[in-house]
Amino acid sequence: MSGKDKKEMGFWDHLTELLHRLRTVAYALFISTVAVMVVPISLDLSDMSASNPWYQTISSSVIKKLQADFLPADIELLPISWFAPLEVYLYVSIILGVVISSPVIMYELYNFINPALHQHEMKLIYPFILAFMGLFIFGFSLGYLVIIPATVRAMVMFTRLLGLTPVYGFSDFFSVVMMTLLLSGFIFTFPVYVVLLIKFAIISTEQIKKSRKYIYVGAVVLIALIDPEPSLITEITCIIPFIVLLEASILVGRRFEKQREEAEE
Repeated sequence: MSGKDKKEMGFWDHLTELLHRLRTVAYALFISTVAVMVVPISLDLSDMSASNPWYQTISSSVIKKLQADFLPADIELLPISWFAPLEVYLYVSIILGVVISSPVIMYELYNFINPALHQHEMKLIYPFILAFMGLFIFGFSLGYLVIIPATVRAMVMFTRLLGLTPVYGFSDFFSVVMMTLLLSGFIFTFPVYVVLLIKFAIISTEQIKKSRKYIYVGAVVLIALIDPEPSLITEITCIIPFIVLLEASILVGRRFEKQREEAEE
């Protein structure tokens, strides 16, 4: 789209374009969610009965995988309400649908904002997307391998400490697991936002350096809230990558500041 076309687009043109992009995203999300809910990945028709899981979908396989990876063998999950299994199934399916349709979401978002970007701003799009995806995967993996196992151990320990039987609600367990995974992923994408804020001169590297100790204390508190493991092992495992990423953000941000200073001279 040419610069002239950009200027001629009014409010209703932008709104129409946005609705068109959102409709495409909604279609992709709906199709992806339905696919993981109903498309079979395994069939066993030899013994069809209500007690035989002869029909497996992507969603049901992921739910069973999460239980196998995080739930101790002697812990039992109960569907406290009639709709708890359905709620978990829909919840996991929607999250999987978002993950599968994320390339479409990013493509539509890029096409919507692309006409409004200058040439030098467009060069930031691909590094931003790659950095965001890489950091999200890193945080997600850290949550999967470290934070959730430690959280489950801590919760079971507190339950037994109070003399209670470790029996948990089916939907409660999966709410904790899925929210922890998502939070872990998004929290570790913070360097992207820090670099962008520095790039557009909203904050400076000097301000971050002066606030380092407060940022680190806040990070420790946040990690402790996400993971109530009584030992410091998990907190140390999480805070070290956080510190490394923050320091890397300062170095990258300083490069942008130098470029801006040279351009102003």
